[in-house]
Amino acid sequence: MNNLINIQNQQEELTLSSREVAEMVGKRHDNLIRDIENYVKYLTNSKLRASDFFVESTYVDSKGEKRPCYEVTRKGCEFIAHKLTGQKGSVFTATYINRFHEMEDAVIDQQKKIIDLTKQQEVEARLNNSKVRQAKILLQIAEKVQIPEYKQILHSKATEIMTGEQLLPLPKVERETLTAEDIGKRLGISANMVGRLANKYNLKTDEYGIEVWDKSRCSNKQVASFRYYDNVLPIIRNLI
Repeated sequence: MNNLINIQNQQEELTLSSREVAEMVGKRHDNLIRDIENYVKYLTNSKLRASDFFVESTYVDSKGEKRPCYEVTRKGCEFIAHKLTGQKGSVFTATYINRFHEMEDAVIDQQKKIIDLTKQQEVEARLNNSKVRQAKILLQIAEKVQIPEYKQILHSKATEIMTGEQLLPLPKVERETLTAEDIGKRLGISANMVGRLANKYNLKTDEYGIEVWDKSRCSNKQVASFRYYDNVLPIIRNLI
């Protein structure tokens, strides 16, 4: 019987296929179609809306041919039940009532799933919008940064936020770097002296170090500073 089930929910109207109804009442489908056609005629002649009870439809049979059928509403099932007597009428009434309850439960379950899916989609949309905003901020910062390595880091992080994967590689840290304080301690001079010598003799180049962002001593701002490679140590030592 399951393959005959044809649940419709048009304007909240549930129906049963006349093929399923025929099985319920123990009739050949063509005989039930004939009865329904007569019912439709009686209702129409009485200026009643036959479509409140029976809706013309079609189905494709096992040969692939289109055949006529009806979608029977709850009112239509009640109409047919009144035409039956005794046990047959009682069994049909109980059967179609159960079927309509099953369909109503199925519709409620489907509506819950749609609501849950809609909520999930809304959450995902908000998350995606948040990711877009985060990535946009990082890219805006990257436009203002002059240090190539930091540009690369910001672009890499923005891409990772949007895709969940690190598609753009982070810059490789190939050499250890030293702050002016580190060099000053090794050479016995102040960090300011290291900076003055580096500026005077143009030592703040790619050969001797790299420009990075550090936290400012006076505030929470990030400021550009120069970190030195160890190959600058003998140069500065000779300049002292």
